Amino acid sequence: MDLNTIIIGLVIATIITLPLVYIQMSQNIQKKKAKNNFIADAQTKNVHVSEMDFWGTYYAIALDVSENKLVYSKKTDEETVWITADLSQVTDCYIHKTDRTIKNKTTNKIETDRIDLVLRTKGQEDFVLEFFNVDINFEMTNEKVLLEKWQARISKQLVTTKIAA
Repeated sequence: MDLNTIIIGLVIATIITLPLVYIQMSQNIQKKKAKNNFIADAQTKNVHVSEMDFWGTYYAIALDVSENKLVYSKKTDEETVWITADLSQVTDCYIHKTDRTIKNKTTNKIETDRIDLVLRTKGQEDFVLEFFNVDINFEMTNEKVLLEKWQARISKQLVTTKIAA
């Protein structure tokens, strides 16, 4: 191989790699900023988060064990949702999935449009915490795992609260 071929190969590799590195860095900065904003918002509302998760660049959920509260946030360009749920008022926690069937000539394909974690409350309106929405995120990544984790965590907190009462 001559020097010109090596230089051309390095230039092409650099041209391909630099945009990918830039995109990855900007996504990490955006996620870190969203996390810091969520923590700051929680502190201004006197919520002391002890356990939290973030997914995508839009969603956050946290638990304040000392106050027995759950905090959820969804921030997009169109809307900002902030939910603080008093878990002492929650009676049940379940997963609600919205699917649609796409039919073609030979097969039917089921696609998930939305997955929510629903907190059923005593005589109040239920809290619906969106974990996945196809209109916001094109594909699902770790939403199912987080959803199951938080359903188990909230259910455990509900049992602990009932035993303590």
